[in-house]
Amino acid sequence: MRFMRRAGPPASPIRKVVPTMIHRHMSAVTEAVFCLVVCLVLAGAVIATDLAILAEDETLTREGGGIEALSMLGYLAAIVLYLIKRPRPFWPIPVTLLFMAAREFDADKRFTSEGILSTKILFHDTPVWEKSIALTVWALLALTLVVLIRRRGPVLLAALRRGAPWSLAFTTGFLLAGFSKLIDGLARKLAPWGIVVPDDVNRNAGTLEECLELLIPVAFMVAILLCGLPSGKRTPPDMPRTMRD
Repeated sequence: MRFMRRAGPPASPIRKVVPTMIHRHMSAVTEAVFCLVVCLVLAGAVIATDLAILAEDETLTREGGGIEALSMLGYLAAIVLYLIKRPRPFWPIPVTLLFMAAREFDADKRFTSEGILSTKILFHDTPVWEKSIALTVWALLALTLVVLIRRRGPVLLAALRRGAPWSLAFTTGFLLAGFSKLIDGLARKLAPWGIVVPDDVNRNAGTLEECLELLIPVAFMVAILLCGLPSGKRTPPDMPRTMRD
């Protein structure tokens, strides 16, 4: 007599989904860690090489130095990574990264008689074409920042409240950018307050500022790779779709 094997209960959907999610999340974390290690090793190699070939009258913060070039390449790499990872890119993000890459390349000062981001280009005796370029850049930059803050500001704040890894990485890069800007030209900024900064302190602050700027695009790349990882708290239904944009 043949006995039929009794079928067990159907496998829970959670048992099917959880291994896939764990694999995907571990893959994202692995990619982020690998990116961080590679970038830090590359930055260390560039700094060591710069120190080895540095002339006596030059510093690590010199124009066209390895640190400045690597910072620019870091932003360009972040743009490429974002376009690869986000099937539907949100245009203000790569545009903002492109602005930051151009700033590291000193494109705002390299091709015009006055800095494009300075009001001097409008009020000084500069060619009309330079004024036109400056106004165009200002308008595009303002539009980009307004759209970015309005569309992604609430998403970032919500992600920070949940402790989402990508938001922490992005905030780290944002704080590094703010601090490096704060100590840039330290002696010049403190002079109006009657504070005299020794030359060696000002020089070391400049070196620290350049080194920190190397880490800003790295933090953004890590944020891109970690985007979408859950924080362990319940996510609003529309949040994954918004974060994937």
